[in-house]
Amino acid sequence: MPHESFSGLGVSMKSASPDQWDFLDGHIARLRDDTNMEPQETEVVLGKVLEPLFKQEGYELEYTGGLGDQGIDFWARRTSIEGAADAGETIGIQAKFYKGTRHVPMTSVQQLIGAALLQGLSRVVLVSNGEFSKDANAAVAKTLPLRIELLDIGGLQHWVNRLRDQNVDVEAEVRMMMRELSGRLARLIAAAPTALAQLEWRDVERVMAEVFDGLGFGVTLTPGSKDGGKDIILTCLVQGKRAEYYVEIKHWRSSTRVGRAAVEKLLKVIVEEKKEGGLFLSTYGFTNNAFEQLTTIDKQKLRFGDQEKMVSFCQSYVKARAGLWSPPENLTEILLSE
Repeated sequence: MPHESFSGLGVSMKSASPDQWDFLDGHIARLRDDTNMEPQETEVVLGKVLEPLFKQEGYELEYTGGLGDQGIDFWARRTSIEGAADAGETIGIQAKFYKGTRHVPMTSVQQLIGAALLQGLSRVVLVSNGEFSKDANAAVAKTLPLRIELLDIGGLQHWVNRLRDQNVDVEAEVRMMMRELSGRLARLIAAAPTALAQLEWRDVERVMAEVFDGLGFGVTLTPGSKDGGKDIILTCLVQGKRAEYYVEIKHWRSSTRVGRAAVEKLLKVIVEEKKEGGLFLSTYGFTNNAFEQLTTIDKQKLRFGDQEKMVSFCQSYVKARAGLWSPPENLTEILLSE
């Protein structure tokens, strides 16, 4: 029978879908539980699992066809990479699956060693649904002119799980966890306002971003540095048109109040970028002269709030999440209320 390749997942494991991971899990479960498969059928199922796994490591898998395989059921050949230490490496793989006993005899390991030496292989893998004895593990641990790996069903599943974990979108996972934490902190602040004093400035920005999102705004949290003079960008509909507001947050654990210069800077950004308005939140309030230069129009465009205002937002967030609070028809009422 000619050598045969398997279709496997047909894609890089890095882009595998949940259904494709289920494909691998299902075949591994079959190898573990279905003891009525004929040997060649078992090898075909195993090949469908091994091919994408080895492909991820840079190897192409070939099935030798069963009969006359000289003790090797699969070849895994690495594509030649110039300068790589293992360029062009070939791995011999043997499958030993049993209908009854689940113990892999030492003779199977010895036979694989013999087949590897006879064919000049430097690395071989023995895959089985049985258990490897201490003697077998001790034998492969010895210094030999070849590398032997014993892979049981648990090890096969672990290999899949490891690649699946690497496939996780870490950035998205971190964002989700940060949002969950911010929501919990908002609930804590709503119940115990003094919790604000325990947070760093960036934590407060994240909490308020989560709060505004929960109140119904479109929210963009700007970078921690070079934020263009605003910490949070809020969007909502006003009379059927998209409106944009800037929020600046000052949380200085030194209990410093915000002065006139910071207020004028935010107002300047709002005017120059032609935004509808803004909100300046300062945990410890503002200095007496912070608003001296503001006109009546300026005060309509830019509103202010201290710790009490921030706590009030958090309390509304908690009620909204519990279904006890509904946003007003015009969301700007939340920002512009005194």
